[in-house]
Amino acid sequence: MTVRYSSPVLPVPALRLLHELRLRGTLTAAAEALFLSRSAASHQLASLQRTVGTPLTERVGRTLRLTEAGAELAVRAERVLRELEEAGAAVERLQGTVSGMVRVGLVQTMAIRVLPHVLVDLRREHPLMRVESRSLTTEEALVAVPSGELDLAVVPSYDTAPLRLSGGLHQEGLFRDPVRLAVPAGHPLARHRGPVPVGSLAGERWIAGDRGSHFGRLVPSLCRQAGFTPDIVHRTNDYAVVAVLVGTDGCVALIPASSDVDRWPNVRVLEVEADGAGRDVVALIRRGSRDRPVVQAVLQALMAHGPPGR
Repeated sequence: MTVRYSSPVLPVPALRLLHELRLRGTLTAAAEALFLSRSAASHQLASLQRTVGTPLTERVGRTLRLTEAGAELAVRAERVLRELEEAGAAVERLQGTVSGMVRVGLVQTMAIRVLPHVLVDLRREHPLMRVESRSLTTEEALVAVPSGELDLAVVPSYDTAPLRLSGGLHQEGLFRDPVRLAVPAGHPLARHRGPVPVGSLAGERWIAGDRGSHFGRLVPSLCRQAGFTPDIVHRTNDYAVVAVLVGTDGCVALIPASSDVDRWPNVRVLEVEADGAGRDVVALIRRGSRDRPVVQAVLQALMAHGPPGR
């Protein structure tokens, strides 16, 4: 008699849940991303553990953490989901039309300066496409794209803090966006000609990005590189707020050229002299979806417009 052994069939929804848990860190966040109740997510996870016959998670205090087996299966789940998405992309290409929905996320400046032109192009060239968009931070995009919440995100990668991407993400460069120095109109440097060395700004009061954000690392990194610790009195990732504070509170700030804050009252923008004073604006795409016709259409429209006008 021949005895045949078969591997357990792993349900795709449960693998997707495990993938989300790895990305988001908590079962509650993973469940919310998949529009599940927490109890439904717990049931799905318990069922998957019974199927594989080994614990996939463990409690550490009040936190649910992936075991070694859970982490390994989550990595492989990402590959399975990528294969499924690539299969769907192949079918879309065979249809011969660019149609369907694509979800796009953009950081603030790109949502304001680039997205309107891209939407005009796509409506004209591909009327059967539906584009849904939202503004977001770089940190949010690094979770939203690999999870499938978004299909593409336009974000910066700073020289001082380059993006670290998971194996499931592809990065497509769009354009270079230099970093500039914003000063009050009455500042002694306001009429300065040529780049301003960061080292000459040691006595200034600074505005920086939020702690933990990629933008928030810009000022501390460049100032430390110049040999001093900046006196940061305000923190915000909103460039409109940066402009208002520069113009009214006498502070200085490092901002991307595309933010165009020199249009605000009492603000002057100067070139800055520092290694790594720049950023690349990139499109983040899942490797499994980058060949989808709708994703390629958005990417081509983004590249056609290049950097926002200075």
